[in-house]
Amino acid sequence: MKSDWEKKIKGQIRRRYAKQLETTSGGSKKAINVGYPPSLIAKSPATIVANYSGCGYLFAGINFGGDEIVIDLGCGSGLDSYVASTHLNAGKVISIDMTFETLLKIKVQNILPLCADIEYLPISDFSADIVIANASFNLTISKKRAFREAFRILKNNGRLVIRDLIKTNDLPSEVIADPLSYNTSLGGVLDEQALISIINEAGFTKISCTDYQKFSYVQSIRIEATKPN
Repeated sequence: MKSDWEKKIKGQIRRRYAKQLETTSGGSKKAINVGYPPSLIAKSPATIVANYSGCGYLFAGINFGGDEIVIDLGCGSGLDSYVASTHLNAGKVISIDMTFETLLKIKVQNILPLCADIEYLPISDFSADIVIANASFNLTISKKRAFREAFRILKNNGRLVIRDLIKTNDLPSEVIADPLSYNTSLGGVLDEQALISIINEAGFTKISCTDYQKFSYVQSIRIEATKPN
């Protein structure tokens, strides 16, 4: 059962991202600045790109077969869901976000939007070939629960491919003291070792961290891991 504190924080996060939809520019520049190829952004739907709020490009090195089930956790307005969908012919993407308004931006044939909390996924065990997420786990109240859910819904030998945030030093006192720091993506940021430990505890193996980039007071990294047989 969710505590009142958890409900309050998640309500603030929902309102923040719903409010962001009032801004319909800047997403393209932000996506390119954090590593998305300009040619990819140019051919992506403008309504999806406009409200991009991830922390980096995660698709380098992913080899798609074309028939995968990809689940995008905390998909936002759906840029990564869209990119994944372009690699699929017989497969599909399930785009999950707890802010309903953002899902209305996603209108692509092989993408199924689903309004849900990534810590309590209404998805069957062994459903996904690939789970992706971009600046989503840092917003969770219980990262342990969220990564256990990601592990549960993956098929054996399925892959977790995410971008997330880590801190390398203590955050500034003004950030720590800010009661809204949790819903500005910084309040829940862990150091790298703590984050990797949680991913390992969830059951994942072959955990690798690459592509470190400065992101505000913290760093963005790409993390890939495997659910073993």
